[in-house]
Amino acid sequence: MLRKRMLSAAVIGLFAAVSLAGTPAVAGAETTEAAVQANLDREVAKRAALSPAAAHVCYAVHVAFSGWLPTVCDGEEAGIPWEAKQIEAIRISVSPGSVCYEPHLQDIGWAGESCNNAQAGTTGQSRRLEALTIRGEGGVRICYTAMGLGYDYDDQGPRCQNDPVGTTGQSRYMSGIKIWTA
Repeated sequence: MLRKRMLSAAVIGLFAAVSLAGTPAVAGAETTEAAVQANLDREVAKRAALSPAAAHVCYAVHVAFSGWLPTVCDGEEAGIPWEAKQIEAIRISVSPGSVCYEPHLQDIGWAGESCNNAQAGTTGQSRRLEALTIRGEGGVRICYTAMGLGYDYDDQGPRCQNDPVGTTGQSRYMSGIKIWTA
């Protein structure tokens, strides 16, 4: 009987570990806007130091019920699309050069441009990011793709230099995004 209980506990522990392995590390509730911004700057600087001849783009997203997720770079997926969680805000940084981006938000529409690691979108308002344009400057060309409610990365295809990705006027949230330099 003791052996059966030990085996049962081991199986439960294994299932818990497997379910956590598929979940991205989520920034804790104590993560401040300044900490997210500093981490993004640090990551893009680190990549630029490793490969100074190439441009690098790093980005972080704020997701409903999860907060700010860890910074990703150079085409890695940001968001939690397999859990269908809406992105609410984004910060983007590029080195060398500059980047500007404009979100289309639920109940607001196109919300005005943000540049160089400034927050675009909202936090704490449960307002979904529905579409986004991104533009690299200073000789940097930025491309991107997204997935969300009713569409995936293949449906959107790659977009570059201010070409909108996502949807407008359809009440659909964006749940994942990949951004890279081209």
